[in-house]
Amino acid sequence: MVIACSRYTPEIELPVHEAVSMPCGGRASATCFVVNNQAYVFAGRDKEGTYHNDLWRYTPVTDSWENLGTTPLQPRVNATACVDGDVVYIGLGYNGGTYGQDTSYLQDWWSYQPSTGTWLPLQDYPNAYTACATSFTGHDELYVGYGFCWNYRRDMFRYTISENRWDSIDVGVGFSGYPTRSFGGTGCTCAGRHFMGTGYHRFSLNWWAELVDGTHWEARAAVPGPTRTTAASAASSDAIYLCGGFHYGGVLTTGEVLQDLLRYDPQEDKWHYIAIMPKRLLNHICFAIGGRTYFGLGEDEEWQVNDRLYYIEN
Repeated sequence: MVIACSRYTPEIELPVHEAVSMPCGGRASATCFVVNNQAYVFAGRDKEGTYHNDLWRYTPVTDSWENLGTTPLQPRVNATACVDGDVVYIGLGYNGGTYGQDTSYLQDWWSYQPSTGTWLPLQDYPNAYTACATSFTGHDELYVGYGFCWNYRRDMFRYTISENRWDSIDVGVGFSGYPTRSFGGTGCTCAGRHFMGTGYHRFSLNWWAELVDGTHWEARAAVPGPTRTTAASAASSDAIYLCGGFHYGGVLTTGEVLQDLLRYDPQEDKWHYIAIMPKRLLNHICFAIGGRTYFGLGEDEEWQVNDRLYYIEN
């Protein structure tokens, strides 16, 4: 077990365990997804600042990493991925080019089948607001939006898998001005329900909402504690786990990398502090497999790339 200090007092303090380090030295702003009880980490940047397009697989039962090699996608950070059955839909992100230039924000969209290693290019995403986008999985439908280009908006698109087609949906603003246009938020699908929140709009945010019927947002209990952006989240069968991120309160404040791990109960619409991470992390990953929630990689408060992976028992 790893013990760390924090200014947060968990309500239910779960022990945090260490998993094996990522052999390549870690990645920041990578993208992860889970298929058949194995986690995959795609792209991101290393400690030298180099962008990658490789794919790594982590197997919990053996606590081991495997390098699956390079992919046909360009190197990038802040891509997005969602899983439907045993097929992954993945793409978007930022390739390190000129800030604000559309070609620096990638619009490619692919399917990937881990069982065969097959990659297939699909219909491009409709606009260039593709860095740090959030995505959800439905039935033959994926929802992607709230990305960044030279600015940020609240665009949301529906991708119909069977038709390989993107359609714009006007989710609007359902309550008290939120969710406003933002980026850098986090969200996931839990028990068929889509939740999203936090992010950045001039300063970090703590809103939390549910995308209902794929048409509109409904407010849910705000994420407690400091506002945050670049946090990470994952869903088990009945809860969502959200951890870390960067708190920024405006130009008159100092920023803070966060260290807390929270659990959200969708049925009760309640948040609980449950653990303290061994490190303060942002631009990290989070995933849930087999009764455990894993988190790690990313960057620490000194902006150093982290290679460690940790987990709690749900």
